[in-house]
Amino acid sequence: MSVINRLSDYIQSKGKSVNKFEAELGFSNGVISKAIRGGKTIGSDKLERIFLTFPELNPAWLLTGNGEMLLSGENQISPSSSFQEERIITIPLYNAEASAGIGALQLNNEYVIDNLQVPFARENDIALTIVGDSMTPAMQSGDIAVVRGMPNWREYLDYGNIFIVVTDNEVYCKTVSKSAEKDIFTLKSYNTNYGDFEIPKKYISEIYKVIGIISQRSY
Repeated sequence: MSVINRLSDYIQSKGKSVNKFEAELGFSNGVISKAIRGGKTIGSDKLERIFLTFPELNPAWLLTGNGEMLLSGENQISPSSSFQEERIITIPLYNAEASAGIGALQLNNEYVIDNLQVPFARENDIALTIVGDSMTPAMQSGDIAVVRGMPNWREYLDYGNIFIVVTDNEVYCKTVSKSAEKDIFTLKSYNTNYGDFEIPKKYISEIYKVIGIISQRSY
């Protein structure tokens, strides 16, 4: 099943017409309906708008078919400021970037460059800056990822979601999938210009789950 077919299934699940879905996104009439009829994909800029407008839609599912169609409430990307003030958590933004080959992840207080109020965050969540284009269209370089530590990642990991994978010398932002070998993970990018690669679990020191994105883009 293609991305556009999965998008069609999502629209149907919401009980909306395609025209109404387009209107809510501010798209020209027919942009999505023509793609559905023709079995074609839509541009990354439009996918980005969809993810931001409908935060319950799982980017991993839409783009790859992995995981569930809908994200749980705690994992949704939400720009809403309607949360009660007491629920807003302040988390540290570290002077560290999530990509590849950038060196060890430093999370000491001296590396905190800002403190962010994030409605969907929990205590002990942190924020990192995304660099590079390997995870477009879900993320762009400069976006801030709100991440949550996965202390039990060796026992359980919800494959197909986006994670920050930390080794002694590198920090990757990728989706994680099972490999044929049980002691190896396969790391995947959304951007098809980047190939998959495998990494032995023994080289991984930490894994964080990306639970939300603070986009640096505007429309």
